[in-house]
Amino acid sequence: MANKLVVKLNNNIIDHVELRQGDMKIGRKSSCDIHLDNLSVSGEHVNIFTIGDDSFIQDLGSTNGTYVNNKKITKHHLKNGDQVAIGKYSLAFVSDVVRESAAFAKTVAITGPAPEAALAPAPAKKTPAIPGHAALISLSGAGTPGKRIELVKTVTNLGKAGKRAGAITRTPDGYLLTPGDGEAPKLNGRKLSGKNIKLRNGDIIEVAGTRLQFHLK
Repeated sequence: MANKLVVKLNNNIIDHVELRQGDMKIGRKSSCDIHLDNLSVSGEHVNIFTIGDDSFIQDLGSTNGTYVNNKKITKHHLKNGDQVAIGKYSLAFVSDVVRESAAFAKTVAITGPAPEAALAPAPAKKTPAIPGHAALISLSGAGTPGKRIELVKTVTNLGKAGKRAGAITRTPDGYLLTPGDGEAPKLNGRKLSGKNIKLRNGDIIEVAGTRLQFHLK
């Protein structure tokens, strides 16, 4: 089942919206993907970005703010059951994805080029890696959710400066994930056992308290 929003007004369900991959704007403007026609809602109130099984909500500088579970937010990684308040509307986020319960540290920085806004969702189906341009998309942890780190260098180190937790090396045959000096990274839930692993499109990497998805163009 895809991620969905159940839209309510005055406790009455008025719509069920399936979230597509990529960006969806919510607001009072008729051009918005989800149109909420009430003066309590800004023209472009929030943006929801979905990649794979993960959805993120970001307030777009709205007049009345955006609240998730009664807390005002700027950005938030949505989880099943979250209640989003936008003006007079209530939007329930529904997802049947089983998420990992591991807590991720929030103080570890991922080194590399400055992230840019993610422009395209990673395909759900994994395909063999081939030489080409690639990026890491932050899902949770120290990185800003929904942002991407372009892999433009031959070697991109992962972790704190001076303490490499892992690295991604670009080769003529694809991209290799290698362990670093500390605790080995995990690839799709399994810890690396001291050897290089070729990355495939859609792979999930856990390193230095951060969860990332490998995206190959």
